[in-house]
Amino acid sequence: METTAKPQAPTIAALSLKDMIFRPLEREPHRAFTVEDLLTLLKLQSPKDPQKQTQAVEQVTSNLRRLVEDGQITEVAPALFKCRLFFELEKSIEHAYIGGMGNNRYRFKSPIFRLNIGVLSIYFIKDPKKGDWFLTVRDTTIGRDYALVRRLRDGAYLFGSRPPVAGEENYVQIAGRYIEKEHLTLTISGDEIGIEDYNTPNGTRIDLLTKDGLARYQQAARAFLKAAEPEGQKDPVKRGRFVLEQLLHHHQNFETTFFGAVVDSLLMAD
Repeated sequence: METTAKPQAPTIAALSLKDMIFRPLEREPHRAFTVEDLLTLLKLQSPKDPQKQTQAVEQVTSNLRRLVEDGQITEVAPALFKCRLFFELEKSIEHAYIGGMGNNRYRFKSPIFRLNIGVLSIYFIKDPKKGDWFLTVRDTTIGRDYALVRRLRDGAYLFGSRPPVAGEENYVQIAGRYIEKEHLTLTISGDEIGIEDYNTPNGTRIDLLTKDGLARYQQAARAFLKAAEPEGQKDPVKRGRFVLEQLLHHHQNFETTFFGAVVDSLLMAD
């Protein structure tokens, strides 16, 4: 009697090493990983076989570079990698949290970004003409917005709530609740921004416009400037109404504060 072979269940394709590396970063998106961290998690350590260990390090490093190129992770410091997080489907705004959870460093490139420290939001806008950075501060608890007189250029700056000491040229005092006396160091080097939180209890939140996000916001901001009268271009109410119209009539979602920062950037360029 002939026997009928049972159909075999389809096998699940094994995960590639790149996918295996991405999984732990995706599971803990606020944590930064070294190559050694991943070797341990993936059980690729070979301390008794130096050649095998070297090969594993090279393979993991190579795949991390591929993930960076794909835009899935970012290198927040030399040989320190972290998953990228975005606010919305368009991936216009990238979000990161440092300090308070172990990881205290982040670096990126963006001409417009925001630091959330304590109850304050500090907006950094690079002046397209002068090349320096214009800072505005928003305190939503008291409804107060103000701009810092000082502009920042290339260099390392210490941000904190304590009064400045005589001769501290690169100290920026930002007073507010939940801001430590010495909270973070911000380093500007050309187009690259580096931030180090001093392991503060409440940490530092970073929001930045991605490259595609900047182009998207600029397109909308130019449409606003073209439609608005010169005296109304700086009016926050008119800017807010324009953003609301984009959502209601065109299903385009823009964050009002970032939209205003991009409008200010274009006005500086004129």
